[in-house]
Amino acid sequence: MTERSLPVVAGVEHRWIDVDGVRLHVAEAGVAHRSDSRPSLVLLHGWPQHWFCWRHVIPALAETHHVVALDLRGSGWSDVPAGAEAYDKRVIADEIAAAIRVLELDRPVLVGHDWGAWTSLLVASRHPGSTRGVVAVAIVAPWERVPPQHLWRFAYQPVAGGVGGAFLQRRAGQVLLKTIFRAGVSPRFHWQRSDRAEYLARFRDPARAKAGESIYRTFMLREMPALMRGQYARRVTDVPLLFLPGEKDLVLAPSLVRRVEGPDNVTVHEIEGAGHFVPEERPADVIGHVRDFLRRF
Repeated sequence: MTERSLPVVAGVEHRWIDVDGVRLHVAEAGVAHRSDSRPSLVLLHGWPQHWFCWRHVIPALAETHHVVALDLRGSGWSDVPAGAEAYDKRVIADEIAAAIRVLELDRPVLVGHDWGAWTSLLVASRHPGSTRGVVAVAIVAPWERVPPQHLWRFAYQPVAGGVGGAFLQRRAGQVLLKTIFRAGVSPRFHWQRSDRAEYLARFRDPARAKAGESIYRTFMLREMPALMRGQYARRVTDVPLLFLPGEKDLVLAPSLVRRVEGPDNVTVHEIEGAGHFVPEERPADVIGHVRDFLRRF
């Protein structure tokens, strides 16, 4: 795990921190703003990605704020703890809350995509006072149940988290990951081959492919039952929340995301023309909405 193997983004520096024995990779920019009164930003990626998904977002936000993009355990250049239970998102959220303390950040704003957004919301839910607010991109709220008629949208999860999930993420031409990348974007967006390759390369590591499988297996077997019983996460009411669904997201559709609307602390803005991979499809929109959100603090 060296800087030499990391993709290059202008202005980003890399380091690793120890969080209760787990080594997490940190991509950092805008360090000069750390002592400002403005909050630091913690950016958390989703699956099947890592910190690089924020490559178009980090430089712009780092012009005015201290920005930290973390690789979640099992992803990117962070450690890969063994055991499926290690990838329960509640465990990961507690680790991120601990990482905020290790980094000595004063109630940062969390900005997450996909599982990173789910994790960010869990941090706010499980650790009141740890954050000033959350921007959740392309995710539903972890305290809202998905109506049964929409469960078909998540049919890929038993494949990703099934017995052959790691194999399909690592071998067989990485067909599962390539399908996710192709089907997850709007028809007008086309991946740069080199960008997609940065993600595919990390999953050729057997341990990281197994972690990818465990992310979904643990969710289906441990987390989903608690969610369906209404015992998974406390609704966040004490800090502002901004949800940014992609208009053309086939899985985390805007209609599902909008089920969180109602409380005064919740705002939802649909990103026009975007599929699921919003930070890469519409980075300017993400930057603009985050900047507007930051004006509250």
